[in-house]
Amino acid sequence: MKKIFMTLASVVMLLGATSCEKDNYSEPDATIQGQIYDNEGKPFQTANGQGSMRIKIVEESFANGDESVAVTPQYLNMRQDGSFINTKLFPGNYSVVPEQGAFYEDLEAANVNLSSNKSTVVDFTVTPYLTLEWVKTPYLDENGYLKASFKFRRNAKTGFNMPAPNECCMWISRTKYCGTEGDSNYTPGLRKITADEEGQEIELSSKIPIKYSMTYWVRIGANVSDTYKKYNFTDIIAIDVNVK
Repeated sequence: MKKIFMTLASVVMLLGATSCEKDNYSEPDATIQGQIYDNEGKPFQTANGQGSMRIKIVEESFANGDESVAVTPQYLNMRQDGSFINTKLFPGNYSVVPEQGAFYEDLEAANVNLSSNKSTVVDFTVTPYLTLEWVKTPYLDENGYLKASFKFRRNAKTGFNMPAPNECCMWISRTKYCGTEGDSNYTPGLRKITADEEGQEIELSSKIPIKYSMTYWVRIGANVSDTYKKYNFTDIIAIDVNVK
């Protein structure tokens, strides 16, 4: 009985020592941040999170060159202005690349070295499928509908076929977070677009007249018939509405 007790005590001590060893790892404190630009050098407009694209990041130094070791990628969220940041990564060598967005995916992954308690900046330039421009910025018409208009331009990329334009939408939000989501009471349904409409003014309108006096945030997006059907966006415009 004494031998059994001593054996159990040894196991508990071993587990305790193992637990303490794991707890001794330093917390991840390396930072990576950057900006996605379009082919004109402007900030590439995206939706919050991973709704319109994401950043794939793989810690190559984890496997230390051993191809038998599987490394699970991480995916970083986007901000609406096309920037990204993560402050809780372990130091090491990483490959980083934007993916699954409304752009031609011919980018090579960037190799970056993240150091403890330091910030590393890595930027990317992409060629979007569509470039959107405001024609009439958001306004309230005489019947209380919120309206705006835009035009789009298709962008070509050598070695790729241009996908056909697919749909557009105007999102109307009661907060500054305006991407592929909005106030369902006001945001209209999707509208089909065609290549023949390239360069033409396209007007969009809220579903119903605006009921409440407040600030609304408005954004237009359009996508193409590719695998992901993610949206290219205008920037976000705030409009102060005074309902009489």
